[in-house]
Amino acid sequence: MTTLLRHPARYPSIFAWLVFAAALDVMFTHLVLYHGGIEMNGLAASIMHRWGFHGMTFFKFAMILFTVCLCEITGRRDDLWGRRLGVIGVALTFVPVILASLMLLGRTHHYF
Repeated sequence: MTTLLRHPARYPSIFAWLVFAAALDVMFTHLVLYHGGIEMNGLAASIMHRWGFHGMTFFKFAMILFTVCLCEITGRRDDLWGRRLGVIGVALTFVPVILASLMLLGRTHHYF
């Protein structure tokens, strides 16, 4: 693990998108909860129940750190797969953001 810290990040733009998507996820989760919604990720919901919103936020960013490490380790063996894992991670992190956006939009405009 210490060798990961000795080299620059392999996919800095992908990692920036991961952090951006995770921050949006936390913000939209807060908005959904504020408007009476629930956390749909069962693991995140149980963590939030036990450790509160800050614990859930920590969990979500820990998952991003895990994804970054996985991409870096995989990228050392196969650059294409390391990059693909990063892109998949970004896409998956944006899914709850899009769903929360649709739920909030529906609540505001009574579409759903």
